[in-house]
Amino acid sequence: MNENTGIIKQMLIVTDGRSNIGVSPVEAAAKAKSMGITVSAIGIIDNDLKGEEDVLEIEAIAKAGGGLSDYCYLDNLGVTMQAMTQKTVNYTLECIVSKQLKSLIGKDMTNMEPESRMKIIEFIENYGDRVDLLYVILLDTSKSMMSKLETAKKCIADLLEALNNRKGTSKLALISYPGENGNITSVISDFTNEVSVLKEGMKRLKAKGGTPTGPAIEAAIDLILEQSSPARVYYV
Repeated sequence: MNENTGIIKQMLIVTDGRSNIGVSPVEAAAKAKSMGITVSAIGIIDNDLKGEEDVLEIEAIAKAGGGLSDYCYLDNLGVTMQAMTQKTVNYTLECIVSKQLKSLIGKDMTNMEPESRMKIIEFIENYGDRVDLLYVILLDTSKSMMSKLETAKKCIADLLEALNNRKGTSKLALISYPGENGNITSVISDFTNEVSVLKEGMKRLKAKGGTPTGPAIEAAIDLILEQSSPARVYYV
């Protein structure tokens, strides 16, 4: 594993409801994982608790995509997004290291003695800040997100500012679903590390329509594969 050549590919779904248009998001997330892309999801909850089906879908997407899931109130979205980002990078690295260890010594991290395992975890936490990161945010812009959109936009801009403090190179892209002009998805901002570019793109965001989460995941796969070079990617 070369510290100077690794690219972690991630996508994070931010939604307040269950998918109701297009391909299954769970199937799309599994497809992403098969291509070395980790899919995580955050569900925004209102004062009322979400239904069981909403919760199960968020968890199922993350499980199929090899990522993590969480739920939070809108006021905590920014903190949750930044914590989720760090956790998923480290989680992806743990999967990579465990897979390599199993091929080399016949056991993964979970079967190692505590002292050795802690040393590996410490290395992963330090290394996680130095790997390059391609990160796509999939923002639910359905009608139910109308009152949440401005807060979500600020949280996404804050996330990119935080990513720019990492030692590794971070580039963030934003896809909205549904998209603009009747499209099922739209690339609001291609990969960038410029907060001003991201903010300019987000001025176009409007809440409307349904929730095509699966098609948004497929659009993010295409965007990541266009940007990334296969020779510089870690596969889980």
